[in-house]
Amino acid sequence: MKKIKVALLGCGNRGKIYADYSLRYPEQMEVVAVIDQNNFKLEQAKKRYSITSDMAFSSLDEFISKKIPCDLVIDAVLDGMHFITAKKLLIAGYDILLEKPITQNLDELLELKDLANTNNCNVFVCHVLRYTPFYSRIKKLIHDGELGEIYSMELDEHVWMVHFVASYVRGKYHNEKESGSPLLLAKCSHDADLMCWFNNDTSPAKVSSFGSRRKFRLENKPEGASDFCYKCKFVDTCEYSAKRMHLDFKFFDFLTWVKLAKPLDEITREEKEEHLKTDNYGRCVYDAGCDVVDRQTVAVEFENGSVGTLTVVGGVPCGERYISISGEKGEIKGYFEEGVINLYKLTIDENNQYKIVKKKFDVNEEIDSTGDSGHGGGDFAIMNSVLKYINGERGDLSITSINDSIKGHLVCFAAEKSRKEGRIVSIDEIVSSRN
Repeated sequence: MKKIKVALLGCGNRGKIYADYSLRYPEQMEVVAVIDQNNFKLEQAKKRYSITSDMAFSSLDEFISKKIPCDLVIDAVLDGMHFITAKKLLIAGYDILLEKPITQNLDELLELKDLANTNNCNVFVCHVLRYTPFYSRIKKLIHDGELGEIYSMELDEHVWMVHFVASYVRGKYHNEKESGSPLLLAKCSHDADLMCWFNNDTSPAKVSSFGSRRKFRLENKPEGASDFCYKCKFVDTCEYSAKRMHLDFKFFDFLTWVKLAKPLDEITREEKEEHLKTDNYGRCVYDAGCDVVDRQTVAVEFENGSVGTLTVVGGVPCGERYISISGEKGEIKGYFEEGVINLYKLTIDENNQYKIVKKKFDVNEEIDSTGDSGHGGGDFAIMNSVLKYINGERGDLSITSINDSIKGHLVCFAAEKSRKEGRIVSIDEIVSSRN
């Protein structure tokens, strides 16, 4: 397998995770250029990947103008920049590993699909859960015919309280107008993608959805609580205390202190305390400007009559993903965090009695083999699969064309329209509404 040359666009946390594959497997991949308009992040990336100054760019236009030869560009910029950066890269003829969501806008989504097809470019979407040992094993069981035709699917995601607060109550996705993404697109495009991917012999046809924000609302703010945690009388007792979460327990450091533009190990506690006095990460969770839902259910009917449901609940004590898929020949159940998949089939035994046959698949050893890869092994596994694909190895069930990869996004767009308008929305209606 030839070494794949990669350019990194967007040197934040997600970009670093994918690019770090080159540090662990330098014989497979090399980062040859880095691009970021943030000079601090650019300098950090130069050092991390041993990039010379002539291969470090403060703008994508400069990188493209130099016609830098590489096999793949990792596009990990902020969500709202995906469309313009991906469009420029596709026009220039680059293959892209694109962080999810592809884009936050339907017209942009379909335009990128058309551009990729027209320019014969690969767009590998970072739906990393597809590549995990857990979900890829489920896909293989389906592909091998263990379930037969799929009848129904149930996917549930419970987002741990600290994660939900850090990202969707105080963090960059707390406000749909500011971030551009509803919770479904920002957090659950993974799950909508899984539903469509497992059932990609057909396509989603109709969508309905219900959901709202119940917990993190101003009217639920305790009497006497202040707007910022540092001066609140509940600062040492509130489970959502910014002091507790971000100073004492140091949760989500890579998100909380990014505006300080310093290496994490160089930021003092005093600097952090001052930052939380003015930044949204230090605000009361009930008064942090959050307007995204904290629980939502989506129901999907596919063209072949099969159905699926997706439910997300934010701010729970135990974060986990659960899946159940029923087909004509069998049923699959499993919890992602446990790394165990159970396949059930109903047979008739030698005594002419019904018998449930259970097969257990434990993928934990496969997850461990990916080392420090996040998302259940998916962050490194996607890189391994994409590099093999570029080298000509086909047959990986996790990789699909952009035409297939957009289906989960279409479900998210239809679900939000359904939730807000209180009606069933067809995918055809969504697609035909393109300007």
